[in-house]
Amino acid sequence: MLHQILLALLVAAAFADHQKYPGTSTRPVLSDAEASKYTKQAYLQGWTPGTVSTSKADYTVGKGGYGTIQAAVNAAIKAGGTTRKYIRILPGTYKQAVLIPQTSVPITIYGTPGKPTDVHIVLSQGANLSGSKYAQQVNPNGANYKNGDPAWSMYNSCAKSATIGTSCSSVFWAKNDNFEIAYVKIENPSLDGQAVAARADGDKQNWNQVHFYGFQDTLFTSGKRMYFNKPTITGDVDFIFGSASAVFEGAQIIARGDRPRNTAIVFAPNTENSQKYGYLVLNSKITADNTIKANKGCYLARAWDASSSKQPNGQVVIRETEIVDVINVNAPYEKATSGRKFAGNTATNRNLDDGNFNRFWEYKNKGAGA
Repeated sequence: MLHQILLALLVAAAFADHQKYPGTSTRPVLSDAEASKYTKQAYLQGWTPGTVSTSKADYTVGKGGYGTIQAAVNAAIKAGGTTRKYIRILPGTYKQAVLIPQTSVPITIYGTPGKPTDVHIVLSQGANLSGSKYAQQVNPNGANYKNGDPAWSMYNSCAKSATIGTSCSSVFWAKNDNFEIAYVKIENPSLDGQAVAARADGDKQNWNQVHFYGFQDTLFTSGKRMYFNKPTITGDVDFIFGSASAVFEGAQIIARGDRPRNTAIVFAPNTENSQKYGYLVLNSKITADNTIKANKGCYLARAWDASSSKQPNGQVVIRETEIVDVINVNAPYEKATSGRKFAGNTATNRNLDDGNFNRFWEYKNKGAGA
């Protein structure tokens, strides 16, 4: 018994070393004082997301209501005004794209409270899909998007492309500010390169208990302030990426190797060096399927150097989160998309915004991978 207790203490101590300030050049760790600067309130910069209400429905999608989610969105936007419009989606599988343009009409979309998988929005479309095939799939016989509809320009720009590219591969694309969505599952099962399940472009977007399923580039956050409460997010390559200031709280993040592949990269932030906040992962869990786990092939993040190869882009803080035994605990970050090696700042007088270093930090994480 004593031997087992001592062994457990040694194992715990070994894990704890990877969360000890200031960390290493391959795995930097924040002090208590430094961590106090990286809170949900700081990332959301004066915006406090409210509870997504499901008590009323101005529009219903499903039996007896609108045949597509897009039709309900179009009706809500055409109604105009500044009063929030609520769209309820009845349980079922919806093989359709949803495009929400920038609009002054605040929109809430929700499924069955507490049952995110009851509503399944799914299409298989990768970035290499031709515009003509995209049109056939997303807008068969011109039924879903017509000239003059609110989302026509979004649809038409994709349909006219030789290949649709990353953004247009999005199954669900919301550009509007003050957007809310709750209790749905969004999936892009395409294996053809980048294949976005959801793209979030606006400001003050509130995603509550939404499940995102995909492989490469599952969730694209290219807006401003975003809040993801209790999401489930799966993928394999850069499957949470973008330039937004986004908070992931109570998230289940699952790296998958069933493409098949034995490595995965979770976060690929493209936070500009002038932008203080990128991704905050709070009270969450990072895990993987058995294929990734067997290889310890999960990387927590890499910098997406979309605009520069001279300095590392991206900012992410992972704190008070369980990290399962799926990573290399000594080097959990991959080199940047531009090929630059990861460089963490371990100086005790460091500037946390120094653009010469990667701004990837951890604080008080737990689990075998912490």
